[in-house]
Amino acid sequence: MSIPDDLQRARTLLFAANETAAKELLLALLPQIEAADRDDWALEVFAQLGEIYLIRSANDGVAECLRRIDECLAVYVAILAGQAPPELAEQMRMSTQDAERMITGYRNRALFLRTGLAAATGDHETAAATLAELEAGTAAGGYLITHGRIRCALALCDDDLHVRSVPLWDQVLATMDAEPTDEAGEYLWVAGALGYARFCIETGRVAEAEPWARRAGARATRRGWALDAARAQLERAAGLWAGGDRDGTEALVRQAYPVIAEHIRAHEVSRCWLYFGLTRLAAGVLQAADECWEHAERHWRELGKPLHVHRILLQRSWTSIFRGRYDEARTRIAQARDCLDSSPRSSWLQYARLDDHLGNVWRAEALADLGFDGAGNPDESWAEADERYRRSAGTMAHPGIAENPAALAKLERAAELKLPAALAVDSMRYSIVDADARWRWATGIAAPLLAGAFAVTWELENPVLVSELIEYHSARGSFSIAAEAESVADWTRVATAPVPIEEVEQMALVAAMAPAAGSGLTRLGPLPPLQMDPGGTAVLAHYRELAAARYGLVVTTAERAWSTWP
Repeated sequence: MSIPDDLQRARTLLFAANETAAKELLLALLPQIEAADRDDWALEVFAQLGEIYLIRSANDGVAECLRRIDECLAVYVAILAGQAPPELAEQMRMSTQDAERMITGYRNRALFLRTGLAAATGDHETAAATLAELEAGTAAGGYLITHGRIRCALALCDDDLHVRSVPLWDQVLATMDAEPTDEAGEYLWVAGALGYARFCIETGRVAEAEPWARRAGARATRRGWALDAARAQLERAAGLWAGGDRDGTEALVRQAYPVIAEHIRAHEVSRCWLYFGLTRLAAGVLQAADECWEHAERHWRELGKPLHVHRILLQRSWTSIFRGRYDEARTRIAQARDCLDSSPRSSWLQYARLDDHLGNVWRAEALADLGFDGAGNPDESWAEADERYRRSAGTMAHPGIAENPAALAKLERAAELKLPAALAVDSMRYSIVDADARWRWATGIAAPLLAGAFAVTWELENPVLVSELIEYHSARGSFSIAAEAESVADWTRVATAPVPIEEVEQMALVAAMAPAAGSGLTRLGPLPPLQMDPGGTAVLAHYRELAAARYGLVVTTAERAWSTWP
């Protein structure tokens, strides 16, 4: 075969996710290309190698390929500008027009690699800038632009910046309206569909994700792209888990895992282990669940993904809770906090959820003091812990918190963590204009935290605090959204569920902004302080102050307090 044919064959291998064979072929071509003295072919080799290294998260390899491309292009730029030594200029064997075309083409290939490299390392601002530069110099909808948008969108989602990825996904979907005409177009279609399916699942649009994952899987199977077909199964499994189908999740992940592991895709391998652990936990097999999550944590640490490591540490802390090893659970949560602290992309919402989960540990320990039949015993074996976990009926041997000061202190500590987190998260709910987006926020984010806040308040046997929380929740539910959308922040595409907007300052601003008022009880935005007792303080004042201090959210307006009595 000719060298151009081999270069195309390497590209076909790349599309089929056989990067090892593609890399070996490209490296084997370099001596022949050197002998033929063809810089254009050498540039193609380095451009393809850079793309392979980008896919395999070998960032040093991407940087080296960029260096080689830049060095070669700099020589031709100097020759065309008349700034190169005469003896060097005499060596140029292509026409000026061909040289200009080569410089433009591979400069764009380098811009794509720079975009992908910046996105992969979490430098999303640089990635956006280089992508814009690529868009300015390349035909709209071209392979490089669409691929760059997909890589930037996926990297944003990996850092929980899903809202910032929405415009990119819109652009990607627009290019997918047209049927692919070649293998490269089919590759981008499958990559875009799989990425968008994951985005939909992670933001609560599970029903929308299913057809994209199925269509991507069908196209990949038709092409013989085994890895992409397996990735489609993994996305479908994630959707089934979100819908509560444990058996379906297990079956699909089992089918996908061997192919994903064979292709050594660490991120997808970790996701498989995550879902293996979840299905085993649901089946009451604690040791197997923890071992699965241990595998996932190891892979994510190797990839240097602090946000993913923090999530898997929180997940693993549940097995410590179920075994009654509360100090171990708190240690894992502290490690998760360190991961958030080390990430420049951590958000107030992640800290709020972490605090809420730390409150879960203190609450679980308090319930153990009260004789909860599901409470773990640190001296139990894994088998004994599994049996107790499965047969637990949720009963208390020693009801009554007043007679147990140790349990009371732990529940109060849990409330100090869980209530401010719940109030901060729920304060965003009525700042979202779009009803569907607001529903996803309420069900996916606010409801679980509010339910935990109600639970720990009830277990404290504090009727005043219970009534204040009920009053707050009732007031929040008494207002409609008939106000004009133009008079409030447009949150239609923001806060769509498990991973909403990330800018703390912007969230705080919207939470504390003046509400939009309409007729009757129409109000969109935060409540003023509520006061139940004419001689007392505002409802939940202490916990609102904690929310402001911890998360930067002022969850009430500066208006005069509303009285809740006639």
